[in-house]
Amino acid sequence: MSAAWRIAEHFLRSVLEFSGAMVTATNAADAFRAALVADVIVCDLTSAEMAGGEFLAQLQQLHTRVGRTVPIIAVVPAGTRSARVRAAGFRSFLIKPVDGDELRTAVLERLRE
Repeated sequence: MSAAWRIAEHFLRSVLEFSGAMVTATNAADAFRAALVADVIVCDLTSAEMAGGEFLAQLQQLHTRVGRTVPIIAVVPAGTRSARVRAAGFRSFLIKPVDGDELRTAVLERLRE
């Protein structure tokens, strides 16, 4: 795990927890377990142990099996084309560097879906 990834993970976690959210996973394996009870998933695609499309596909299979869908927000590097993110199946995404207000707004919007 790189230092840059740890900083990004700490920032995302801090913003979410300061806003009252409970962060239950910081890696793909924990995310799959938490997906059964999570309200929203924020996925930093630059730090994922697997490709974003692969992560999303496995998560969608899990949701299909249990009959529950959880909104997912992808966090992508600057320069990533929106068409590429949408082609991977993510409906919502934020471009790095992510602003705390932008993250809170995106999470609240997904919770309203």
